[in-house]
Amino acid sequence: MLTAPAVPAYAPALPGQEGATRQELVRLAEGLLDRRPTSRQRAEHVLAFSRALDWLETYDGEDWQERWLHSGSDQVGHRWLPDVPPKHRHSLTSGIRMLIVLRAIRPTYAWFFASRLLGVYAQFRQHNHAAVFAAIEPHTARADTGSYATYALTVLTHIAIVTGKSPRDIDTADFNTYRAARAASGRPSIGLPLAYEALQAIGGLVGQPPTLRQAIARGQLTVAELVDRYPIVDSGIRDLLVHYLVERSTVLDYSTLSSQVQLLADLFWCDLERHHPGINSLRLSDQAIQGWKERLRVLPDGSPRKGTHLILLVVRAFYLDLQQWALEDPARWAQWAAPSPITEADTRGKIKELRLLKARMQARTRTLVPVLPRLVATAQAELEHTGRLLAAMQHTEPLAEVTVDGRRYQRTKTTWKINALALDDPGPRFDVAQRDTDAFWTWATIEVLRRTGVRVEELLELTHVGLRQYQAPTGEMVPLLQISPSKTDAERVIPADPDLVSVLAKIIRRVKDEAGRVPLVQRFDEHEQIFGPPLPHLFQHVVNYQRQVISTERIRTLLRKVAGRADLRDVDGTPLRFTPHDFRRVFSTEVVNGGLPIHIAAKLLGHLDLNTTQGYVAVYPEEVINRYRAFIDERRGRRPSEEYREPSDAEWNEFRDHFSLRKVALGTCERPYGTPCQHEHACVRCPMLRMAPAQMPRLLQIERNTHERLEEAHRLQWLGEVSALEENLRHIADKKRQAERQLQQADNDEAGSDALD
Repeated sequence: MLTAPAVPAYAPALPGQEGATRQELVRLAEGLLDRRPTSRQRAEHVLAFSRALDWLETYDGEDWQERWLHSGSDQVGHRWLPDVPPKHRHSLTSGIRMLIVLRAIRPTYAWFFASRLLGVYAQFRQHNHAAVFAAIEPHTARADTGSYATYALTVLTHIAIVTGKSPRDIDTADFNTYRAARAASGRPSIGLPLAYEALQAIGGLVGQPPTLRQAIARGQLTVAELVDRYPIVDSGIRDLLVHYLVERSTVLDYSTLSSQVQLLADLFWCDLERHHPGINSLRLSDQAIQGWKERLRVLPDGSPRKGTHLILLVVRAFYLDLQQWALEDPARWAQWAAPSPITEADTRGKIKELRLLKARMQARTRTLVPVLPRLVATAQAELEHTGRLLAAMQHTEPLAEVTVDGRRYQRTKTTWKINALALDDPGPRFDVAQRDTDAFWTWATIEVLRRTGVRVEELLELTHVGLRQYQAPTGEMVPLLQISPSKTDAERVIPADPDLVSVLAKIIRRVKDEAGRVPLVQRFDEHEQIFGPPLPHLFQHVVNYQRQVISTERIRTLLRKVAGRADLRDVDGTPLRFTPHDFRRVFSTEVVNGGLPIHIAAKLLGHLDLNTTQGYVAVYPEEVINRYRAFIDERRGRRPSEEYREPSDAEWNEFRDHFSLRKVALGTCERPYGTPCQHEHACVRCPMLRMAPAQMPRLLQIERNTHERLEEAHRLQWLGEVSALEENLRHIADKKRQAERQLQQADNDEAGSDALD
């Protein structure tokens, strides 16, 4: 058990000394001297304290704090020193520091941030609440906190000085005030989260959440609070909207509810009140509603508004709901029933708007598909480069130079970070470890998104326990990735190919702690504004010593930056960028055009409707979709009812033996059950062949034989044979790269079921 050291012999009384007399302060100031001061130290101490008191006494005030405030020092920050000779400034500063330690004056946060008095915080802890600070210190000086321990102690001392409270009495409001002051000064609140946790560890902040992030999170607002964010003048309409949205909230998630509040309260009613002051009825004149519809079409900056039909539909539903509820409960709703100003003709353009949106998304997907390989290559190259740079810098002395991949870097003189300067590309210094972390999560994000097609919130909800394995009847272990319920509230499972398993294995190794486990972290749902349960999330990183799930905005920032560094451009030179959802559209387009039936793609994507999946597929021919659906409908009509019976033993054995027929000379054929070989067993050319690394010698023998046949075809001028053999060699090269990649992954222990443990 941690035991606090004894309280020093001298400690001022708990109440502040703002009202103490000069004689009392002089006596108390003697206790601030070292136990055996020299005569010179004593004389300098007395002189500094006297000069500070003399200066403050030139101002009016009932006590020392009022005199300090009347001096105006709090407002001028570092320029607070009066016009005194330079040799007196040091002693005056020392005297003010002693008054702060004695708690005779309490400057503001802004003054402290600008003045930077050296030693005042340590001296304050020594002479005020020493036992409490001694109990706090072991909880800040943990092995994982590094230099944040000093920052945390400084934060608590800072708050104690300004508020006059004991550290045990500091509450969440004090932390919020400190955060606001730091933000106003343009400085980050370093050490604040650790200070919060240390205070809780000694029994402070009773009844508050376990972390500062949870304490300051806004959380879900009530419907009334959501509506009151908008300045509705008429109280009757305001109450109506609150009551209406409370009724609707039972079937809406929080994100949708917040959106509907904005549409009805801000874009609809507040806009009407701004242009028609005094309006208080839902029965709108033709002039009012026509003017609102015209304003709705453009944004405040004059550009066209997208999604206007969604707003019209929400307002129309509002009026129609009130009409229906007025019939069911007249006493409550009848006075508000009014004809809907949004007619059915107004919403008829919704279908056209959806078609235009679909066309824009498909055109965007067609643009992004060709440049995706370049984005992937850039992310991979940056990850490899930063890894080598970090390894080199860890063994480099400060101010020494190192060359990595032909580029020169110099390690700067820092105390606890590995900072460097790029000598060949002048710019600000950067944190090498942070750059390596950013490169890794950029690469991991791109790889997982493009190989699974998951939504960004599903990506961030991936956990270690979501990695499962399925044993096929043949004994083969198939890795599966479990996707948590998201937009459709339906859980689904995605088969993981070896490349995806390799990516997930690297992520798991990256986030494991010293005990070899993936730490449990609570994820903050940005849409629902709530914290989830502690889970072993895969996409977690360390921020100010704390582990957090990566935010959606962070993912978007990483993708935007890597697209800029890859210099992705359209044919007209327009810069291109990738959003997380772009990978979902690219994935669906590639798998469907690669031959996967569209209803299977819908299952992988978690779509409840095939029409949604078709909207994602950018280059899938409309004719093929229509004929495919007609074929399915016709086949279902002719399908005998016997197909729905239990399979016989012979049928089951046939299905099981199909997996044995997948084994071919070069590896495994992954064509679906019941489908013929479309390449007439030309396995080298077949994309469904998964090369077995052990069959690399056989592939090399095939390559040598092909080269010999090619030489003969050239010699005999068999040009058709030449073309076919050259095509074979290109496919053989692809299979060689696939096998080499699998061998490399096996050497790094990145493939197979063991990699996911």
